[in-house]
Amino acid sequence: MPYRIQANRKYLSFTIHAVANTGAIIVAGNNSVSNVALSDEILTGAYITQVWAGVDSTAGAEWKITRNANTVAVFDSTGYYDFAGCGNPITLDSTANVAATLTGTTDGYIMIEMQKEGTFEPSDYLQN
Repeated sequence: MPYRIQANRKYLSFTIHAVANTGAIIVAGNNSVSNVALSDEILTGAYITQVWAGVDSTAGAEWKITRNANTVAVFDSTGYYDFAGCGNPITLDSTANVAATLTGTTDGYIMIEMQKEGTFEPSDYLQN
């Protein structure tokens, strides 16, 4: 698998870690359709809250995050980006599949934290 799920918190968030192109990660749906829905979750989408990215110093090296055919972010160096902490998570096309593509190099990593969206009851957040 070209990516791993680093963390997956029921009704809350998940974090994808990749060192190569991920292909389409299906977000919306239940756990038989979605790559990130757990047990009885039915996700309607997810938005990007934080990104950690790194690429080597090769000219033109970058990570591109897309939601279906739409580019939502590009990272051409090493850094940490806290979109939600600044009050501006990337909500563009939150119902679409997400993919990370590494170009210009074969050396890089990316971690993408995403907040889950769905119709969750307040009791769903209580963990036993």
